[in-house]
Amino acid sequence: MRTKVRAPRAVPLDGAQRNNLTTPLYLTTMKVSLLVASNKYTGAAAAAEHCCRALMAAGVDSQLVFTGGNNLERRLRGFDWARPTLRKERGLGDLGHNLEVIREAAAAADLLICHLPHDHALAVHAKAYRTTPIVRNFRNSGHVRRDPYHRHLNRRLTAALAANSALEAALRSTLRREVPVGNFPVPLEERFRPGRDPLRWRERLGIPGEAPVAGMIGKVARGRGFDLFLQAAARLDESTHLIVIGHGEAQPELEALATRLGLTKRLHWTGYQDRELPAIYAAMNVVLFPAAGSDHGHRAISEAQGCGRPVVAADLPGVRDLVEDGVTGRVVPATSESMGEAMANLLDRPSDADAMGSAAAAATEARRFPMVGRALSNFLEEVLRQTSSTR
Repeated sequence: MRTKVRAPRAVPLDGAQRNNLTTPLYLTTMKVSLLVASNKYTGAAAAAEHCCRALMAAGVDSQLVFTGGNNLERRLRGFDWARPTLRKERGLGDLGHNLEVIREAAAAADLLICHLPHDHALAVHAKAYRTTPIVRNFRNSGHVRRDPYHRHLNRRLTAALAANSALEAALRSTLRREVPVGNFPVPLEERFRPGRDPLRWRERLGIPGEAPVAGMIGKVARGRGFDLFLQAAARLDESTHLIVIGHGEAQPELEALATRLGLTKRLHWTGYQDRELPAIYAAMNVVLFPAAGSDHGHRAISEAQGCGRPVVAADLPGVRDLVEDGVTGRVVPATSESMGEAMANLLDRPSDADAMGSAAAAATEARRFPMVGRALSNFLEEVLRQTSSTR
Protein backbone atom coordinates (compact mmCIF):
# COMPACT_ATOMS: atom_id res chain seq x y z
CA MET A 1 0.00 0.00 0.00
CA ARG A 2 1.31 3.41 -0.90
CA THR A 3 1.59 6.15 1.68
CA LYS A 4 -1.09 8.78 1.21
CA VAL A 5 0.42 12.25 0.89
CA ARG A 6 -1.63 15.37 0.46
CA ALA A 7 0.05 18.76 0.28
CA PRO A 8 -1.72 21.15 2.67
CA ARG A 9 -3.89 23.95 1.38
CA ALA A 10 -3.95 27.37 3.02
CA VAL A 11 -7.40 28.90 3.61
CA PRO A 12 -7.46 32.71 4.11
CA LEU A 13 -9.18 34.02 7.24
CA ASP A 14 -12.02 36.51 7.36
CA GLY A 15 -11.71 39.92 9.01
CA ALA A 16 -12.99 38.83 12.41
CA GLN A 17 -10.50 35.98 12.56
CA ARG A 18 -7.64 38.30 11.57
CA ASN A 19 -8.48 40.58 14.50
CA ASN A 20 -7.93 37.67 16.91
CA LEU A 21 -4.20 37.77 17.65
CA THR A 22 -4.18 34.13 18.79
CA THR A 23 -5.44 33.01 15.38
CA PRO A 24 -2.96 32.31 12.56
CA LEU A 25 -3.01 34.19 9.27
CA TYR A 26 -4.47 31.09 7.59
CA LEU A 27 -6.15 27.83 8.43
CA THR A 28 -4.47 24.74 7.03
CA THR A 29 -6.31 21.64 5.90
CA MET A 30 -3.49 19.45 7.24
CA LYS A 31 -4.57 16.86 9.82
CA VAL A 32 -2.19 15.59 12.50
CA SER A 33 -2.47 12.75 15.01
CA LEU A 34 -0.15 12.99 18.02
CA LEU A 35 0.63 9.79 19.90
CA VAL A 36 2.00 9.28 23.41
CA ALA A 37 1.79 5.92 25.22
CA SER A 38 1.59 7.50 28.67
CA ASN A 39 -1.21 8.18 31.15
CA LYS A 40 0.48 10.81 33.36
CA TYR A 41 0.72 14.54 32.78
CA THR A 42 4.48 14.76 32.92
CA GLY A 43 7.53 14.67 30.67
CA ALA A 44 6.82 13.71 27.08
CA ALA A 45 3.06 13.46 27.66
CA ALA A 46 2.92 17.10 28.75
CA ALA A 47 5.00 18.10 25.73
CA ALA A 48 2.67 16.11 23.46
CA GLU A 49 -0.40 17.81 24.89
CA HIS A 50 1.15 21.26 24.53
CA CYS A 51 2.24 20.55 20.94
CA CYS A 52 -1.31 19.44 20.12
CA ARG A 53 -2.76 22.63 21.60
CA ALA A 54 -0.16 24.75 19.79
CA LEU A 55 -0.99 23.17 16.44
CA MET A 56 -4.68 23.81 17.04
CA ALA A 57 -3.87 27.43 17.89
CA ALA A 58 -2.22 27.56 14.45
CA GLY A 59 -5.37 26.26 12.79
CA VAL A 60 -4.25 22.64 12.36
CA ASP A 61 -6.87 19.90 12.84
CA SER A 62 -5.15 17.80 15.52
CA GLN A 63 -5.92 14.98 17.94
CA LEU A 64 -3.93 13.55 20.86
CA VAL A 65 -4.08 9.77 21.32
CA PHE A 66 -2.83 8.65 24.73
CA THR A 67 -3.23 6.04 27.48
CA GLY A 68 -6.25 6.46 29.72
CA GLY A 69 -6.67 5.82 33.41
CA ASN A 70 -4.67 8.52 35.19
CA ASN A 71 -4.28 12.29 35.66
CA LEU A 72 -3.70 13.01 31.96
CA GLU A 73 -7.18 11.71 31.16
CA ARG A 74 -8.67 13.67 34.06
CA ARG A 75 -6.91 16.84 32.93
CA LEU A 76 -8.21 16.53 29.36
CA ARG A 77 -11.70 15.21 30.08
CA GLY A 78 -14.31 16.97 27.94
CA PHE A 79 -11.98 17.95 25.06
CA ASP A 80 -13.07 16.25 21.83
CA TRP A 81 -9.50 16.26 20.49
CA ALA A 82 -8.23 14.23 23.47
CA ARG A 83 -8.52 10.48 22.84
CA PRO A 84 -7.59 8.25 25.83
CA THR A 85 -7.98 5.16 23.68
CA LEU A 86 -4.64 3.42 24.29
CA ARG A 87 -4.48 0.78 27.01
CA LYS A 88 -1.77 -0.01 29.50
CA GLU A 89 -0.27 -3.16 28.03
CA ARG A 90 -0.75 -6.08 30.41
CA GLY A 91 -1.05 -8.76 27.74
CA LEU A 92 -1.27 -9.52 24.05
CA GLY A 93 -4.89 -8.39 23.91
CA ASP A 94 -3.92 -4.89 25.02
CA LEU A 95 -1.05 -4.83 22.54
CA GLY A 96 -3.34 -5.84 19.68
CA HIS A 97 -5.86 -3.18 20.72
CA ASN A 98 -3.17 -0.48 20.76
CA LEU A 99 -1.86 -1.44 17.34
CA GLU A 100 -5.36 -1.11 15.89
CA VAL A 101 -5.88 2.28 17.61
CA ILE A 102 -2.64 3.52 16.08
CA ARG A 103 -3.61 2.29 12.60
CA GLU A 104 -6.90 4.19 12.89
CA ALA A 105 -5.18 7.36 14.16
CA ALA A 106 -2.69 7.22 11.30
CA ALA A 107 -5.38 6.62 8.67
CA ALA A 108 -7.31 9.67 9.91
CA ALA A 109 -4.32 12.03 9.55
CA ASP A 110 -1.74 13.34 7.12
CA LEU A 111 1.04 12.95 9.70
CA LEU A 112 1.52 10.80 12.82
CA ILE A 113 3.79 12.30 15.51
CA CYS A 114 5.26 9.92 18.12
CA HIS A 115 6.79 11.20 21.37
CA LEU A 116 8.27 8.19 23.18
CA PRO A 117 10.38 5.22 22.04
CA HIS A 118 7.44 2.91 22.76
CA ASP A 119 5.10 5.06 20.64
CA HIS A 120 7.58 4.89 17.81
CA ALA A 121 7.94 1.12 18.09
CA LEU A 122 4.17 0.60 18.19
CA ALA A 123 3.68 2.80 15.13
CA VAL A 124 6.29 0.86 13.16
CA HIS A 125 4.94 -2.53 14.25
CA ALA A 126 1.44 -1.35 13.32
CA LYS A 127 2.90 -0.47 9.90
CA ALA A 128 1.35 2.99 10.19
CA TYR A 129 3.97 4.26 7.73
CA ARG A 130 2.12 2.43 4.96
CA THR A 131 -0.68 5.00 5.13
CA THR A 132 0.82 8.02 6.89
CA PRO A 133 4.31 9.53 7.26
CA ILE A 134 5.73 9.14 10.78
CA VAL A 135 7.39 12.06 12.58
CA ARG A 136 9.27 11.39 15.83
CA ASN A 137 9.48 14.05 18.52
CA PHE A 138 12.71 13.24 20.38
CA ARG A 139 12.37 14.48 23.97
CA ASN A 140 15.47 12.98 25.64
CA SER A 141 19.09 12.64 24.53
CA GLY A 142 19.10 9.02 25.71
CA HIS A 143 16.56 8.23 22.99
CA VAL A 144 19.01 9.02 20.18
CA ARG A 145 20.55 5.60 19.60
CA ARG A 146 22.51 3.90 16.83
CA ASP A 147 21.93 0.22 17.65
CA PRO A 148 20.38 -2.02 14.96
CA TYR A 149 16.88 -1.99 16.47
CA HIS A 150 16.67 1.81 16.65
CA ARG A 151 18.20 2.15 13.20
CA HIS A 152 15.36 -0.09 11.99
CA LEU A 153 12.76 2.17 13.66
CA ASN A 154 14.40 5.35 12.39
CA ARG A 155 14.39 4.10 8.80
CA ARG A 156 10.61 4.52 8.90
CA LEU A 157 10.81 8.20 9.86
CA THR A 158 9.83 10.93 7.46
CA ALA A 159 10.95 13.75 9.78
CA ALA A 160 12.12 14.40 13.33
CA LEU A 161 11.54 17.06 15.98
CA ALA A 162 14.06 17.92 18.71
CA ALA A 163 13.48 19.21 22.23
CA ASN A 164 16.56 21.45 22.10
CA SER A 165 19.47 22.47 19.89
CA ALA A 166 21.84 19.83 21.30
CA LEU A 167 19.33 17.10 20.46
CA GLU A 168 18.89 18.60 17.01
CA ALA A 169 22.65 18.32 16.36
CA ALA A 170 22.70 14.73 17.63
CA LEU A 171 19.80 13.78 15.36
CA ARG A 172 21.39 15.37 12.30
CA SER A 173 24.45 13.18 12.82
CA THR A 174 22.39 10.04 13.51
CA LEU A 175 19.45 9.99 11.10
CA ARG A 176 19.55 9.63 7.33
CA ARG A 177 20.64 12.83 5.63
CA GLU A 178 17.31 13.26 3.84
CA VAL A 179 15.29 13.26 7.10
CA PRO A 180 14.48 16.90 8.02
CA VAL A 181 14.98 17.84 11.67
CA GLY A 182 13.25 20.75 13.41
CA ASN A 183 13.96 22.21 16.86
CA PHE A 184 10.94 23.56 18.76
CA PRO A 185 10.56 24.56 22.43
CA VAL A 186 7.77 23.15 24.58
CA PRO A 187 4.86 25.58 23.99
CA LEU A 188 4.11 27.70 27.06
CA GLU A 189 0.60 27.94 28.50
CA GLU A 190 -1.02 31.38 28.74
CA ARG A 191 -1.61 31.04 32.49
CA PHE A 192 2.11 31.45 33.18
CA ARG A 193 2.21 35.26 33.32
CA PRO A 194 3.51 37.82 35.85
CA GLY A 195 1.11 39.62 38.13
CA ARG A 196 -0.05 37.02 40.67
CA ASP A 197 -0.25 37.97 44.35
CA PRO A 198 3.13 37.03 45.87
CA LEU A 199 1.73 36.99 49.41
CA ARG A 200 -1.04 34.40 49.06
CA TRP A 201 1.20 31.34 49.07
CA ARG A 202 3.69 32.97 51.46
CA GLU A 203 0.90 33.36 53.99
CA ARG A 204 -0.29 29.80 53.34
CA LEU A 205 3.22 28.43 53.99
CA GLY A 206 4.00 30.76 56.88
CA ILE A 207 6.72 32.70 55.06
CA PRO A 208 7.19 36.38 56.06
CA GLY A 209 6.19 38.77 53.29
CA GLU A 210 9.60 40.47 53.18
CA ALA A 211 11.73 37.29 53.32
CA PRO A 212 13.85 36.28 50.31
CA VAL A 213 12.58 33.02 48.78
CA ALA A 214 14.28 30.49 46.49
CA GLY A 215 12.39 27.57 45.00
CA MET A 216 12.56 24.47 42.86
CA ILE A 217 10.08 22.17 41.11
CA GLY A 218 10.22 18.57 39.91
CA LYS A 219 9.71 14.95 40.78
CA VAL A 220 11.27 14.45 44.21
CA ALA A 221 13.57 11.62 43.21
CA ARG A 222 17.26 10.83 43.24
CA GLY A 223 19.15 12.43 40.38
CA ARG A 224 16.75 15.35 40.04
CA GLY A 225 19.00 17.84 41.85
CA PHE A 226 17.08 18.43 45.08
CA ASP A 227 20.11 17.53 47.17
CA LEU A 228 22.10 20.11 45.21
CA PHE A 229 19.33 22.67 45.82
CA LEU A 230 19.53 22.14 49.57
CA GLN A 231 23.34 22.23 49.60
CA ALA A 232 23.32 25.47 47.59
CA ALA A 233 20.59 26.92 49.83
CA ALA A 234 22.73 26.24 52.91
CA ARG A 235 25.09 28.92 51.56
CA LEU A 236 22.33 31.58 51.51
CA ASP A 237 21.51 34.09 54.22
CA GLU A 238 19.64 32.53 57.14
CA SER A 239 16.61 34.72 56.42
CA THR A 240 16.05 32.92 53.10
CA HIS A 241 13.09 30.56 52.87
CA LEU A 242 12.90 27.61 50.47
CA ILE A 243 9.94 26.18 48.55
CA VAL A 244 9.92 22.72 46.97
CA ILE A 245 7.10 21.93 44.53
CA GLY A 246 6.68 18.20 43.92
CA HIS A 247 6.45 14.84 45.59
CA GLY A 248 8.29 11.56 45.39
CA GLU A 249 10.09 8.76 47.14
CA ALA A 250 13.22 10.79 47.93
CA GLN A 251 11.47 13.25 50.26
CA PRO A 252 12.38 11.49 53.54
CA GLU A 253 16.10 11.41 52.76
CA LEU A 254 15.96 15.05 51.62
CA GLU A 255 14.22 16.01 54.84
CA ALA A 256 17.06 14.30 56.72
CA LEU A 257 19.61 16.24 54.64
CA ALA A 258 17.76 19.48 55.38
CA THR A 259 17.95 18.69 59.10
CA ARG A 260 21.71 18.13 58.90
CA LEU A 261 22.11 21.43 57.01
CA GLY A 262 19.96 23.36 59.50
CA LEU A 263 17.26 24.21 56.90
CA THR A 264 14.21 22.44 58.31
CA LYS A 265 12.45 25.49 59.76
CA ARG A 266 12.83 27.42 56.49
CA LEU A 267 12.00 24.58 54.09
CA HIS A 268 8.42 24.34 52.79
CA TRP A 269 6.97 21.40 50.82
CA THR A 270 3.89 22.08 48.68
CA GLY A 271 3.45 18.56 47.29
CA TYR A 272 2.40 18.03 43.68
CA GLN A 273 0.81 21.14 42.18
CA ASP A 274 -0.55 22.07 38.76
CA ARG A 275 -3.30 24.71 38.85
CA GLU A 276 -1.52 26.68 41.57
CA LEU A 277 1.90 26.79 39.90
CA PRO A 278 1.74 30.44 38.71
CA ALA A 279 0.72 31.58 42.20
CA ILE A 280 3.52 29.60 43.86
CA TYR A 281 6.11 30.97 41.43
CA ALA A 282 4.88 34.45 42.39
CA ALA A 283 5.92 33.72 45.98
CA MET A 284 9.53 33.10 44.90
CA ASN A 285 12.29 35.57 44.12
CA VAL A 286 14.51 33.09 42.26
CA VAL A 287 14.05 29.57 40.87
CA LEU A 288 16.79 26.93 40.72
CA PHE A 289 17.08 24.38 37.89
CA PRO A 290 20.00 22.09 38.83
CA ALA A 291 19.17 18.93 36.82
CA ALA A 292 17.15 17.81 33.84
CA GLY A 293 13.94 15.84 34.13
CA SER A 294 12.83 13.10 31.75
CA ASP A 295 11.93 15.67 29.08
CA HIS A 296 14.87 17.73 27.86
CA GLY A 297 12.70 20.59 26.68
CA HIS A 298 13.05 21.89 30.29
CA ARG A 299 9.43 23.07 30.54
CA ALA A 300 9.90 24.17 34.17
CA ILE A 301 12.35 26.87 33.10
CA SER A 302 9.88 28.43 30.66
CA GLU A 303 7.03 28.27 33.17
CA ALA A 304 9.03 30.09 35.85
CA GLN A 305 10.25 32.66 33.32
CA GLY A 306 6.73 33.21 32.04
CA CYS A 307 5.78 34.20 35.60
CA GLY A 308 8.58 36.77 35.61
CA ARG A 309 11.03 34.83 37.75
CA PRO A 310 14.78 34.63 37.02
CA VAL A 311 16.11 31.08 36.83
CA VAL A 312 19.54 29.96 38.00
CA ALA A 313 20.18 26.91 35.82
CA ALA A 314 22.90 24.31 35.53
CA ASP A 315 24.75 24.45 32.22
CA LEU A 316 22.98 21.45 30.70
CA PRO A 317 22.23 20.69 27.03
CA GLY A 318 19.32 22.85 25.93
CA VAL A 319 19.42 25.27 28.87
CA ARG A 320 21.07 28.07 26.90
CA ASP A 321 18.22 27.81 24.37
CA LEU A 322 16.02 29.23 27.15
CA VAL A 323 18.28 31.21 29.50
CA GLU A 324 20.56 34.02 28.36
CA ASP A 325 23.19 34.23 31.07
CA GLY A 326 23.18 37.58 32.82
CA VAL A 327 20.08 38.78 30.93
CA THR A 328 17.14 36.45 31.64
CA GLY A 329 18.82 34.44 34.39
CA ARG A 330 22.09 32.71 35.22
CA VAL A 331 23.72 29.65 33.67
CA VAL A 332 26.36 28.19 35.98
CA PRO A 333 28.17 24.92 36.71
CA ALA A 334 26.08 22.33 38.55
CA THR A 335 27.86 22.75 41.89
CA SER A 336 26.50 23.93 45.22
CA GLU A 337 29.14 26.66 45.31
CA SER A 338 28.29 28.14 41.88
CA MET A 339 24.54 27.83 42.29
CA GLY A 340 24.56 29.15 45.83
CA GLU A 341 26.62 32.17 44.80
CA ALA A 342 24.36 32.92 41.80
CA MET A 343 21.21 32.72 43.91
CA ALA A 344 22.74 34.84 46.66
CA ASN A 345 23.72 37.57 44.19
CA LEU A 346 20.15 37.78 42.88
CA LEU A 347 18.54 37.67 46.32
CA ASP A 348 20.92 40.37 47.58
CA ARG A 349 20.09 42.59 44.57
CA PRO A 350 16.28 42.54 44.17
CA SER A 351 16.34 45.17 41.41
CA ASP A 352 18.67 42.99 39.32
CA ALA A 353 16.48 39.95 39.95
CA ASP A 354 13.37 41.89 38.93
CA ALA A 355 15.05 43.12 35.74
CA MET A 356 16.10 39.60 34.80
CA GLY A 357 12.61 38.33 35.58
CA SER A 358 11.03 40.94 33.33
CA ALA A 359 13.46 40.11 30.53
CA ALA A 360 12.75 36.41 31.00
CA ALA A 361 8.99 36.96 30.76
CA ALA A 362 9.45 38.97 27.56
CA ALA A 363 11.64 36.22 26.08
CA THR A 364 8.90 33.62 26.58
CA GLU A 365 6.58 35.38 24.13
CA ALA A 366 8.27 33.49 21.29
CA ARG A 367 7.41 30.22 23.09
CA ARG A 368 3.68 30.80 23.46
CA PHE A 369 1.19 28.44 21.82
CA PRO A 370 0.39 30.52 18.71
CA MET A 371 4.03 31.29 17.89
CA VAL A 372 5.31 27.73 18.34
CA GLY A 373 2.23 26.34 16.64
CA ARG A 374 2.76 28.44 13.53
CA ALA A 375 6.44 27.53 13.30
CA LEU A 376 5.69 23.83 13.83
CA SER A 377 2.83 23.93 11.33
CA ASN A 378 5.08 25.51 8.72
CA PHE A 379 7.71 22.82 9.28
CA LEU A 380 5.19 19.99 9.00
CA GLU A 381 3.61 21.48 5.89
CA GLU A 382 7.02 21.59 4.24
CA VAL A 383 7.59 17.96 5.25
CA LEU A 384 4.33 17.03 3.50
CA ARG A 385 5.24 19.03 0.41
CA GLN A 386 8.65 17.35 0.16
CA THR A 387 7.13 13.94 0.70
CA SER A 388 4.52 14.63 -1.96
CA SER A 389 7.12 15.76 -4.48
CA THR A 390 9.15 12.57 -4.07
CA ARG A 391 6.20 10.26 -4.77
